[in-house]
Amino acid sequence: MSRYIREEVLNQPEDFVNFMMNDFLTKHGFQYKEFKGQMVYRSGNGAFEMAKFFVWNYQNDVIHVEAWMRNVWLSDVYGRENGLSGYAGIVPKNAYKRDIEQLMQLLHQPAGAFGAESGAQPGGNDTVMVHGVDTVRYANMSLAFGILGLVFFCVPYAGLLWGILALIYSNKGRTSSKSGRAVAGLVCGVVAILIAAAMLILNIVGITTMIGEGIE
Repeated sequence: MSRYIREEVLNQPEDFVNFMMNDFLTKHGFQYKEFKGQMVYRSGNGAFEMAKFFVWNYQNDVIHVEAWMRNVWLSDVYGRENGLSGYAGIVPKNAYKRDIEQLMQLLHQPAGAFGAESGAQPGGNDTVMVHGVDTVRYANMSLAFGILGLVFFCVPYAGLLWGILALIYSNKGRTSSKSGRAVAGLVCGVVAILIAAAMLILNIVGITTMIGEGIE
């Protein structure tokens, strides 16, 4: 088993921890499902990156989290468990680890009778505003990769690579405070993929034609 396991003492109100965990799971697209006889949170279908899995519990002021990834070969057919280091295709797996580390930092912020910037839950006159999870870095990455895809469209494989990365990170960044950047990255990524694919086809046709003329 290669799971990432982390346990920390929080000493935070249970409703605050529940709110922060639900905020994290919702913004990262997790759904609560049964997997091999265990109820887990799962995100992703394995198309461009591995499916992510997550379980957690909070007891006696201690938060316990476990996270791992798996390849998806077919519907409901999975590869072995993978840790959060290395790459899953073209996407670094440690990005998932950084997301969890950001969450753990947010869980240590002052809570009290809290409200939240992303969906306030007021606790009375002494409400404390807390910072929710923000996936803005994914929105920024989507826009950056989308622009790179457009710039390097004349190098088809590079344009396809940047365009696909723009699509992947756009999906993650659309729940952020800068969702407009994620949408712009999505548009740029799609355009970059289409142009790069067209250039690749033209190159293949051109090479094929040259080979045919050489044979004649």
